[in-house]
Amino acid sequence: VQLEGAAAWVLEKQGTAPKLVSCTGEHQYSWRDRLTIVSDPRGVLARGTGTSMWAAGEVLSDYLADNEHLCRGATCLEVGAGTGVVGLTAAHFGAKLVVLTDVARQIPLLQRNATANDAGEVHVKELDWTKEEQRAGLQPWKGSWSLIVGSDVGYDPDLFEPLLQTLLAQSSSTTNILLALADREEEDEPNVEDFIYAAAPHFEASVIFERRAEPQQSLTKVVQMRKRSTESS
Repeated sequence: VQLEGAAAWVLEKQGTAPKLVSCTGEHQYSWRDRLTIVSDPRGVLARGTGTSMWAAGEVLSDYLADNEHLCRGATCLEVGAGTGVVGLTAAHFGAKLVVLTDVARQIPLLQRNATANDAGEVHVKELDWTKEEQRAGLQPWKGSWSLIVGSDVGYDPDLFEPLLQTLLAQSSSTTNILLALADREEEDEPNVEDFIYAAAPHFEASVIFERRAEPQQSLTKVVQMRKRSTESS
């Protein structure tokens, strides 16, 4: 599918820390092995915040690339996948199964990126956190995820509880959950501390990595979460 106005993101590992560079008509990661991710800012295939490549997705993708052991052999769920860059990065670095999920309007863009990359066993599924039947779905994989990832999924406080209920339904006590969240400084927007506080009754959560992708952007923090032992799997 040729997308007019879409931007291609190319990931290529070179043995050094991943670095974002810009080229005419496209954005590229300078890595060694290529993985092409198309964003859709003009809404040709999808509409909403998930059509673009955000800093949090870049930071978490970089983090996974620098910690390949987290991906190797994993069964991985990406929530709020948008372009699918984080989940496809996990697939690229050895996850044996990846399921990319988002709301219905994002599915065409997710499917386009999954199809464009030969990244192993990758599935695209609809998952709306606000719909209880979808939170508890994703059979036969529900509860068997070793890794759940998501980026920039904490921008709306009204979605904290639906997201947390989704994570509760899909995870087990051994699931490693990694969320990259923008630590926004505006008074009327939630920050990472707000999300961790909301998660505390159900999850142990802590910041394990942080990076500012660009000087003018919010600091992105990678939060690691584990379901508390008091929660049933």
